[in-house]
This record gives sequence, structure tokens and C-alpha cells, in this order.
Amino acid sequence: MLSGRRRVGKTALLDRFAHDRRAVFLPGTRAPVAEALRRLEERVRLAAPPLPGDLLDLGHLESWDAALGYLLARARDEPLLVVLDEFPYLCETDPALPSTLQARWDHRGESRLSLVLAGSHVGLMEELVTADAPLFGRADAHLRLAPFGWREAGLLVGGDEPAAWLEAYVTVGGMPRYLALWDPRMDARTNLTDALDGPGAPLGDEGTVVLQELAPGSAAARVLELVALGADTFTAVRERAGLAPASTSEALGSLESLGLIERHTPVSEDPRRTRRVRYTVRDPFLRIWLGVVQPHREAFELGRGTGVLAAAREELAVSQALTLKAVARDWVGEREQATCGPWWPAGGGQNAVDALVLRGGAAVAAASAVWATGVDGNALRQALRAALATSPHHTADTLYVVARDGEQVLTPADLYQEAPAPVP
Repeated sequence: MLSGRRRVGKTALLDRFAHDRRAVFLPGTRAPVAEALRRLEERVRLAAPPLPGDLLDLGHLESWDAALGYLLARARDEPLLVVLDEFPYLCETDPALPSTLQARWDHRGESRLSLVLAGSHVGLMEELVTADAPLFGRADAHLRLAPFGWREAGLLVGGDEPAAWLEAYVTVGGMPRYLALWDPRMDARTNLTDALDGPGAPLGDEGTVVLQELAPGSAAARVLELVALGADTFTAVRERAGLAPASTSEALGSLESLGLIERHTPVSEDPRRTRRVRYTVRDPFLRIWLGVVQPHREAFELGRGTGVLAAAREELAVSQALTLKAVARDWVGEREQATCGPWWPAGGGQNAVDALVLRGGAAVAAASAVWATGVDGNALRQALRAALATSPHHTADTLYVVARDGEQVLTPADLYQEAPAPVP
């Protein structure tokens, strides 16, 4: 089983996996059963030409049961890989397909068939293997493909400037499609304009593709939009959505399980029990699409998105800062080989710490992260000391400041180097 959002690279990964193997790859299709089987048959004939007197020598694949039986038979003497991409689409046209597959799989005998079921609708893929589902316990592995991390951004953006790699990542995140469209010679606003503005823009409808996982008008869809617009606490979401507490909790839980939002708690508290919780939309590009593009869809469709993006510079900066803070936590946590997370005082306030590393309950390192130029690292380090003084941890041995550039800061080039020296 392989699940993951659209654009995350499932098909490319599976295509690479199938390379140089005896393989049948059926692309995702919502075609009627007969048409899907016809397309499957075409590919089977190419990968495993019919044998004299077998089903495809004498006829055609008339049902999924016959198709699965034939594939299992053709894999008795030689391994055969079959990839059914966007498997939930096939289940839409034949709801009995999971049960049919279960029956065939449970009696596959010595067949050397390897079967990969892939899908972009993460929720539906999860449902296929729940305890009461036909395929429960059948999969040898269930992988959820995640976007690339900030360390890999340069592989897709290209060029040789770490600042451009990190700018791309903090702006659009780690989806390979988004990063591949990024021009490292241009700034963030120009890249966003090229990707979003005008009829036929390559990512103009990207948010609607992601939102297909959610029922239109549902509580989850509304909550996702509100979180993108800045409602980052349970109370803020509930009040702005006009939902009951139980409905709000259910919507937030659903969005978190789908990987669309992220739940943050202070690093020093038990995440299962604390009420100090903040939410953000996990994917940076989706944050921008929901918060900036969706409210002005008509302007972008008419090619007037440049002005919208210029007016939304503050929203873009906030989104970039959120991602940079996550990058800083990842970098500092790996460097210190210890738990790292955000910390903020009860009731909010200005004394938040972007990244705090704890070891055995004691603070050993902390970091501030700002996506800006000309940053005074010593001033931010003083502010970080003041924030820590109000916390239960009081101080930390090492203080970092991560910024685009400045004095006494860790720059993108430093982050991409192996183990840069800390600033005491």
C-alpha cells in the first residue's frame, strides 16, 4: 500500500521501482469497469504475452476476479509486479473490488505476484486496511509518502545557492512538483506569480486538487480554511466556524490524520494532555493558496494576481517564517541529538521560543528563526535569553539565530553545511 498527496511523487517513484522488472502499471482511472479492464489487459499482454490456450489467448478479462486470477497464475513461474495506481478510483466503479482481491489473495498459493495499491486520497487508503475492511492484515507494508525535506530542496530547485534552495522550501514546501517549477534566479513573489497567476497557471487550481479529499462545505473543509487564515487555537477555530466543541475536535483530528494540519504543543509538556495547543496548515504552499489565492480566485484567473501577492506580502512573510522555524527545529534537534520543539508561555505573549532543545528535562540549546536580511544576531540572542528567563528552563547552554543573512547568525549556507560551529 502506498498513499500520499497528489504531486508528492508516488507515480514517479513506482515507475522507477517498476523499471527493469516484469511489471504491469495501470494508471489511475475512473473509467467504467469494462474500460479499466481493457486498459489493464493491454498492459498485461505487453508485460506477459499470452500463453497458448490461456485466458488471454482465447478471450479477454471480463471481471476483476478473472483478471486477478490470471495475474496470479502468470506469476507462478516468474515474478510479476502489478501496480494499480489510484486504487480508490477502481473501487468507486466496483465497490466489491477489495473483497474480490481479498478472496483471491488469500488463496494465491505459491504465486510470485507482487501487488502495489497506490492512492492520493489518504483517508480512503487508510479505510482500505482498517480492522473491519476486507484488506485488513493483507499488506506487507503500508507506506505514506511524504514531501521532500528542506535538505533535499536543492536537488529539485537546482543552481548552487543555498539561499535560493531554502527560500523555495520555506515558500512552497517540499512537494517535488512545486520545487521543480521554482526558478532560483527569481525571488519568491516572482516565482509565485509564475505558478499562480493567469489562466492555465501551472498551480492555479492546486488547492482545489488537495481539497478533493474533503467533502465540499464540510466542517473539516471550513476548519482547514480558518487555520490557514490564522485561527491557530481550538477556541479560535470553534468560535469562527460556529461549531460545537465535539464537531471542532472531530474536524481537527481528521485534518491532522490526513496530514493537512499540524498540531503543536510546548516541548516541555505532554502533548496528549496539555491544553496549550496551536494548529498550522502543514504544507506552506497550501497555506498560501488557502489564505491568499482562494479569496481572490477571480483576480488570479484574470491575470491580476501580481497585485494580490504584493498586497499580501505580510501573509507571505508569516508563512515563510512558520516554515523556517520548523527548519530550525529540525536542524538544532539533529545537531543536539535531543528532543526539540517550540515553547511559549501560558496565555501566549511575546516570549515564545522558536526551537528549544531539552535533554533529561534540562534546556541545552535554543534558537530564534527569522526569514529576513540584515539581522542582528546578538540582539535576537538577547531577546531569546529574556524569553527563556520567563520559562521553567531559565537558560540554555547554546543559543542560535537562524536568518537569511546578518551578523552572528546561521545563514542558509551554514544550515546546508555539515555540522557548522555554534555561536556561544
